[in-house]
Amino acid sequence: MRRNQDITDAVGETFSIHVNGETVPAIAGESVLSTLLASNIRALSKNDYGRLASAYCGMGVCHCCTLEINGRHKQRACQVAVRPDMDIRTETNIVVENTDLESHTVEQGESHV
Repeated sequence: MRRNQDITDAVGETFSIHVNGETVPAIAGESVLSTLLASNIRALSKNDYGRLASAYCGMGVCHCCTLEINGRHKQRACQVAVRPDMDIRTETNIVVENTDLESHTVEQGESHV
């Protein structure tokens, strides 16, 4: 995979990270989110209802860019600095993976909070 979405020429120390088993180029000092977007990776996570989500605010407020980073779930890609050899999994959510969403319905009159 290569970076094809940089607005300006990428400058700085370059290294690789691993995203869903693929090698992705990264630049020291940028966030995980910046690295993924520069390589045109947009579908980042599944929300707690199993629907795909992408980044929204890019500054840590919305929690739409949560990923699995080095085995830790729900890490905000916009708040984590990229490091060499990181292992990142997108489109995952531990809540969804451990829950059968089909069988968990809210009955009429039952509180869903």
